[in-house]
Amino acid sequence: MNLLNLFSTETVNNERQTAFDLCKTICIILMILCHIFYIIKFTNTPSLTPSFIAHNLVRLLGAQFFMFSMGLGIAYSRNNDSKSYLKRGIILLFSGYMLNFLREILPWMLFGSYPMFSTIMSNDKFLMLLSGDILQFAGLSFLFFAFVKHFKMSNLAIFITAVIFTTIGAFCTNEISINLSPNNFYFSFIGLFIPIKNFTASGYVCFSFCNWIIYPVSGWLFGELIKRCINLNKFYLYMLFISLPLLLLAWSAFDAAGKNMWLILMNPLVYHQQNPIILSVYMNIIAVAISLSHLFSNYFVKFKFWKIIKHLSTELPTLYIVSWVIIGWIGAWLKMNNKFLTKDFDNIFWLFVIVLLFSEIYIYFKNTWKNKSQISDYNLIDKKEL
Repeated sequence: MNLLNLFSTETVNNERQTAFDLCKTICIILMILCHIFYIIKFTNTPSLTPSFIAHNLVRLLGAQFFMFSMGLGIAYSRNNDSKSYLKRGIILLFSGYMLNFLREILPWMLFGSYPMFSTIMSNDKFLMLLSGDILQFAGLSFLFFAFVKHFKMSNLAIFITAVIFTTIGAFCTNEISINLSPNNFYFSFIGLFIPIKNFTASGYVCFSFCNWIIYPVSGWLFGELIKRCINLNKFYLYMLFISLPLLLLAWSAFDAAGKNMWLILMNPLVYHQQNPIILSVYMNIIAVAISLSHLFSNYFVKFKFWKIIKHLSTELPTLYIVSWVIIGWIGAWLKMNNKFLTKDFDNIFWLFVIVLLFSEIYIYFKNTWKNKSQISDYNLIDKKEL
């Protein structure tokens, strides 16, 4: 069976994608670990210790896969009209700025200090309120899909549009630099669309639309593709045989040029302002990760612990927001009490347990309340019918 024969003209694969469940679970664990590292410090110069590796692994399968899987979720969504996308985009944008308030501004107002973004907040305490993170980018992405859906653009036109934005982002990368000052609030909105060098380097606007829109668009196109895939096992095997050699070839090319690809990928500015070469490397990493996840998930799905993986995958957006709020308050409390935590394994492990535990408590009460509300709505409908 050749590659073209693996696809049908009709939708044949509407099942839950277990490969993405596994990848998304790894993704949220890595992101929580990465965020924990913002409130603790290295005891010495970072080296290839387990804690340093854990911190940087998120750059291999973190935000980019989060956005790629978001695109796939759009492809599989039942609410796929422009109005639904518009509503979701506005909610995500609002959630992003509300998260800024809850994890940064409110702790500062109560405790008087904030340890994670002190450089920016030293210029103006409320500047961080307008910082751009994943949720703001996700909101812009849904607005983008609302736009292309409204004008009924073809798949090819959507992909070309994303490539154009990526080209603009690549042209602007490392070129535009703005001096931070209390008077440049409007640059926060510019940074949401095009990369501003020192804003990205400081964590003020991490995910500019032009640099990152290719990920949700690629995820969406990938979702449209696998919905028509007749044999997922063979498809992912083909993809692994193609993407893994390309990734190894890229790694070898960097070595031949005298550059350490690992250190380049771990550079925060390179990570957030991705040029086409780095983008292609990350796309191959995603392809390898999804392919391997599919092979492993076929085996792991038989075991009871798969329910935990499925749960963490399903609750990824909530875990992201709640964990960030908890981490922000822990950091503010540590700063207020002049406590200093090093990046020892015990500190990382117990902080991770605390953050995940309290996040799960919130999710439990949220889902309980949601289920009770649904039952009440059904009872109300029944009474009206009677």
